[in-house]
Amino acid sequence: MTLNLVGVTATTMAVPSLMLTTTRRKPICLCVSSSATTINTQDLRSQLDQLHAEAHTTRTKANSARLRLLRLSESAEKLQKQAAISIQKGDEDYARDMLFQRKQILQALEKSKIRIDLLDELSAKLSEAISLKESQLVGNVTINIEDTMQDDSSPVRIIAPKEEVLKDSLNDDSDVNKMKFNDIQDVKISLESRENPLEDKEIDNILKSLSTDIGNENSIPSSLSKISSYEDFLEHIDQKLSEIETELVSVLNVSILVLDREERPKNFRWQQTTELLESIHGIRQRIRKTKEAKVRI
Repeated sequence: MTLNLVGVTATTMAVPSLMLTTTRRKPICLCVSSSATTINTQDLRSQLDQLHAEAHTTRTKANSARLRLLRLSESAEKLQKQAAISIQKGDEDYARDMLFQRKQILQALEKSKIRIDLLDELSAKLSEAISLKESQLVGNVTINIEDTMQDDSSPVRIIAPKEEVLKDSLNDDSDVNKMKFNDIQDVKISLESRENPLEDKEIDNILKSLSTDIGNENSIPSSLSKISSYEDFLEHIDQKLSEIETELVSVLNVSILVLDREERPKNFRWQQTTELLESIHGIRQRIRKTKEAKVRI
């Protein structure tokens, strides 16, 4: 009887031991990259800020180039019309000058189109680089788990990858970054090689002169619209002639300082300016007499 009890006791003691062995959970091993410790998240943010600023500048330049393209196309059409009108009037020299300026405008038009394409390409490259950096930043923040969170009692354990795997991952990211950076630099070099400040300044002067001509043409009807009578018209003509007379007098005063008294009668420009001044002075006298006669009547 005693033997049976001993056997039962042994059996019942063995069961709990078996249950402890079978119910114990095995630790789950999760392999997490430690690249977060080698890549500085702050550096990634700084690089992203710089890329965003450069992308904004590039888009602004592209928009300015597009506006310039529109202005150049309008100016080319205007010069062509002016040249055609000058040919009809027989002023071939002026028409030739207009056609030469139109040729310069067309060349600038082609360069502006190429510049826009390069700026668009640079903007696309910068967008790709920004997308890549954002992915790296998201991955870096997601995997950035501190070592203090590792707990032996936790069923999840973090095991760092082998050094070879880590190096391969970093090298892959570095190669992609270098490729993107090289592409961006190539486009920038192509843009800089096509920039010519002197040509741009010359084209800007042409555009400015054309816009001034347009403004003067628009101001003529507005000034004439204020004239309501023939007397006002004569007054308007006399005012314009007075301005021209003042300019001619200024030219003659400068010529007096440059030319000797004996040289002035022999100088063709001096003679022309003097004759113009006398003619304008005579016209103004006739206008004055006409106005006086109207007053007497």
